[in-house]
Amino acid sequence: MNLDNRNPPEDHLDVLQNLEFAVVEVWRRHPEINNYNVMRAYEAAIDVYRAVAREQTPKPVNLSGLDADLFEQIKETCEWRLGRAQRAGQPELPSLSAEALVACLRKLRKSVDRWTDRGGRQGYLQFIEKYLP
Repeated sequence: MNLDNRNPPEDHLDVLQNLEFAVVEVWRRHPEINNYNVMRAYEAAIDVYRAVAREQTPKPVNLSGLDADLFEQIKETCEWRLGRAQRAGQPELPSLSAEALVACLRKLRKSVDRWTDRGGRQGYLQFIEKYLP
């Protein structure tokens, strides 16, 4: 198990898009969300799924408000991509490993930093929204 693989392979671009879509869905309902909220939700998900990858019990997530809403949407997507949950109207996909999921989440977390530097408080959100339905 290599948790230091921070660059997910090209065949996980769909996972990145699924996770970003989950974030944009919440942002469209709550336009006051900013990159900091997203960063906290991604960090919480990284902690949870790093523990899962190590076959440990994840620590409880201590988020509230918009951070918690984002985390729950991200977690739902993670559980679906891990093959642990089904989504109505969505195809059943091959299960992703927890290690690959953590690598995807880390990549997205780094993207938040990059787009905050380039575009400000909602730079990441504005960037990803352009590529999502």
